[in-house]
This record gives sequence, structure tokens and C-alpha cells, in this order.
Amino acid sequence: MSASFQAPAAPVKHTARWRQMTGNLMGTRHGAIGAVILGTLALIAILAPVLAPFTPLQQTSGSLAPPSAQFLFGTDNIGRDLFSLILYGARSSLLVGIGAALAALLVGGTIGILAGYFRGPVEAVMMRVIELFQTLPVIMLVLCAVALFGSNFWLLITAVALAIWPLEARLIYGQFIKLRERDFVAAARVAGLSTRHIIFREILPNAAQPVIVQIALDASVAILIEAGLGFLGLSDPSMVSWGQLLFVAQDYMDSAWWMSVFPGAAICITVVGLNLFADGLNEVFDPRSTRGVGGLQ
Repeated sequence: MSASFQAPAAPVKHTARWRQMTGNLMGTRHGAIGAVILGTLALIAILAPVLAPFTPLQQTSGSLAPPSAQFLFGTDNIGRDLFSLILYGARSSLLVGIGAALAALLVGGTIGILAGYFRGPVEAVMMRVIELFQTLPVIMLVLCAVALFGSNFWLLITAVALAIWPLEARLIYGQFIKLRERDFVAAARVAGLSTRHIIFREILPNAAQPVIVQIALDASVAILIEAGLGFLGLSDPSMVSWGQLLFVAQDYMDSAWWMSVFPGAAICITVVGLNLFADGLNEVFDPRSTRGVGGLQ
């Protein structure tokens, strides 16, 4: 009788674990606060046209008006309602953060997977590329990219992603180094499963936990970089962003404090929310935690 190999059973029921993770996340103090902050910001970004009393280009009757019942956050130097600008700015700032973090995951994840799974010459080449990018100061890399290609919004996301992807690459590389020799991967090779299946169905789901945490941290870094570029006047002038509002506020620090305080507060709240969310995920993923789901292996 001839024997045939069967595909190895999944090491865990991933769907059940992720469902448990979501529930446990809301049971953590930091994770729950971070999730509420991010959820609120997402709703604000989506509903900005409904919530904002004015459009971004609409000018009101007075410029540099202080916060009042009519203008909650005051107005800027040309009479635009700052509250409306903050709401619309959430769209571009969040999009830069999430878009750059996901793009960094795509680039860094691909290189980390290739280096961690195939090893040998592929690993040597990929690791040298990662080290090259890590030696370059992040802000200088982004400034050079903006200077060469302009401050188009999508090019800005690409430039920020290229500056932060080495973090994702090293993280995924380390996870693949650890997991590629595990028993369930060896069983998949013996069963004759393809390299693609082993990478994407066996190893990658088990490497996802720290990567998810890193995405949240990368998004906060990306938002800060975009805010810094906006403060220097290098953001896309066609879109409202919190960094761009800080750039305009520089000349009115003494006479109109609200022009810098409210955009700065929005950036701080968003970054704090992302970091609290990442802390909550860390607690959930920590096998030593009473709420932890442990490893997926």
C-alpha cells in the first residue's frame, strides 16, 4: 500500500486566536484607550465634511479671531475656521501615517522574508541593503526625496515609507530566522508543499504578532515626519494637514496662540493613541500577561 503525505495541520486555529486577541485588547487599559482615540479620529476623518462648519477654503468674517462659541478653535490669519481645518487635516495626517506604515510593511516585509527564509547569498545582499538605509538619517532621506521629486501627497507617503521600512525588514527577518526551523515548517517541507505556501500560510501568520505592533509604531513615526515636513513648509500645499497648519502658525505665536496649540494637540493625541494601542497589543501578545493570547506557534 502506498502512503501519501497530507498537508500538516495548522499549528493553531488562527481565527479563534485573533478573535480572542481583539476581545483581550479592549480589556487592557492602554489598548482600550488607544483604540477609542484611534476610532474617534477615524470617524472624525471620515465625517469631516459633515462635522466641519466650514470648508477648508472658506473664509469667515474675521481673521485671527480667538476661540469662541462661533469659532471653537478660533480662526487663522486669513479667516479660515481652525476647527474645520483640524477636522479636515485628520484625513491627510492619518492617511500619511497608515499609508506609509503599510507601504513600509510591503517593502520591508518582502526584503525581510527573502533574507530570513532563503538565507545564504540572498540574506547577505538583503542585509547589506537594510544596513545601507539604516545608516541614512531618516529626516535627511525624506528631505532629499521631497527636494528631488516634489511634495506631492502620494510621493510624500512613498518617501516616508522608504525611510522607515528597515525597521519592518529587520523585525520580519528575525521572525523568519526563528520560525523557519520549527517542526511545523519542517513537516510542510516533507509534505511537499510549495515555498509560497510555506512562507505565506505557515510562517507569516505566526510572525504577524510583533509586526502588527510595529505597524502602529511606524504610523506614529510617519505622522511625526509628515508634521515635521509640514512645519518646514514641505508638505503638499493642495491638502490640509496638521503640519501645514503649524507652518502657517509660526508667524503668529505671540498674537494667535490657538493657531499652533490646537494642531499640535491633534498631533500629540494621535501619536499617543497609536503608542497606547501598540502597548495594548504588546500586553495581549505577551504570554506572561494574564490577558495574553501567547504565541501563535
